[in-house]
Amino acid sequence: MDAPVPTTAAPEVPVAGLPPQGVGRIVFTHGALPAVATVNYRVLGARILFRTGVDTVLARSVRDAVVAFAVDVDGPTTGSGPGWTITVTGRCRALPDPPEEVRRGLTPWAPGVRDSFHAVDVALVHRARLDG
Repeated sequence: MDAPVPTTAAPEVPVAGLPPQGVGRIVFTHGALPAVATVNYRVLGARILFRTGVDTVLARSVRDAVVAFAVDVDGPTTGSGPGWTITVTGRCRALPDPPEEVRRGLTPWAPGVRDSFHAVDVALVHRARLDG
């Protein structure tokens, strides 16, 4: 497996290789310990958008925090060749009144009300090839 290669993302350039929407993992700190939550997401430029419940551990922990976000893209299990784990790092901020453009494509897959919208402003991108 190749070592992750850090690159920077310009704000106007989508995150290369990251599907425009899907399910990923957000890595954050809760009570000084690492935590991971699975969320649906949408890419808009160099931002990863996701939503969660208003008063959840995730919503409280990611507000104005540096987080990581990871997605596995295809690979040996699908028979489509090598896959990739793409991990981005950036500051996460709450979007208190997101426009309709942000709301589109973020239909929650988990039950319950998910009206807390967030954006991760991508600062670093790491790609690791998965050869299975």
